Amino acid sequence: MKYGWLYLLMLCPLLVDAGGFQINTQSQKAASMGGSVTGLALDASVVFFNPGAMSMLDSNAFNAGFTAMLPRTAFLGVTGAEEKLSSSVFIPAYAYGAFHLKNKWHVGLGINRQFGFSRNWEESWSGRYVAQESRLFTLFVQPSISYKLSEKLSVGAGPSIVLGNAELIRAVPVSNQNGTDGQVTIDGSGNGIGFNAGLFFESGRTSVGLSYRSAVTLSVDEGEATFSNIPSSLISNGTYPLTATFNSEVTLPSVVSLGIGQRIGEKILANMDVNYTGWEVYDSLVYEFPDQSALNTTAVRNYKNSLAVRLGAQYQYTERLKLRAGLAFDQSPVQNGYMSPELPDADRIIVSGGFTWLWKKGWSIEATLLFEDLKERREDN
Repeated sequence: MKYGWLYLLMLCPLLVDAGGFQINTQSQKAASMGGSVTGLALDASVVFFNPGAMSMLDSNAFNAGFTAMLPRTAFLGVTGAEEKLSSSVFIPAYAYGAFHLKNKWHVGLGINRQFGFSRNWEESWSGRYVAQESRLFTLFVQPSISYKLSEKLSVGAGPSIVLGNAELIRAVPVSNQNGTDGQVTIDGSGNGIGFNAGLFFESGRTSVGLSYRSAVTLSVDEGEATFSNIPSSLISNGTYPLTATFNSEVTLPSVVSLGIGQRIGEKILANMDVNYTGWEVYDSLVYEFPDQSALNTTAVRNYKNSLAVRLGAQYQYTERLKLRAGLAFDQSPVQNGYMSPELPDADRIIVSGGFTWLWKKGWSIEATLLFEDLKERREDN
């Protein structure tokens, strides 16, 4: 039995979210190839990228790793003064296993964070009544099964069990006796179920992969809003409570990916991916307070479906060292007029590179360096 181990030695991207709040660093091989691996069966991460490709792996495999994200954003207001996103590090991790059963069956398990973010602004910045801190955490657990229909064609599918938690901290436009703003912390958790499926075809030096990950709705029941620094007079007259429960939900988008892989000579693998993400399901964010209807809010998002094109290549430099590089364009789902400071976003160009070093038989160490350049945006109001 042969196992492959994928361990992140070092990863220092400046900004490695995909469009919106999708995370696109689900394996080091994929990240170093610009996210372009749907048309290749490289390692156990196919459980996530294309479960149909599991049956094309040469052996049992396991890999795990993490990513260090360092987002940087600056805002120029009408006065021309620059306000910056506070420094923070966001570290999503992943683990995958793929195992051969009898005959033509394979099973796998993937655990990762496909959506999420962490943003911190200064407490006194000009957009403090919209957001001071915002975080989204999701955990996807994806058991999958794959069947080899023929020597060239295999299919796979499985459920997605999703756990989520979100927190938003923002200022409230009332001042206490010290002249400081009030503040509210909104925290809630929710669960959801979806599925993933994939098809993989390989003939000669060419391979094609098609995968689908469904949308998932996370319903938040009895989340909690906690108010602080509110003048006692506004508490006593019922304008603001100390705490209140709320209900909400958020739908994470579906993703369709088509990848075409090509072997060039004996040492080069290349792949092109096209991803279509159904962001239009994220049209608004509604908070309903059953016992405090005056606090009900609706934040319009109006995200649009988006497209990403990704190119990547791998070169067998020596018997023990593989080098990879990638280039991608990722379209932002945020339309003009709907930019929000808790999640600033724009079209982006992605450049990446990385390597795999064979430590010993069945064990390897991998690392990636990835940089994203986001287009400057101007928003009114």
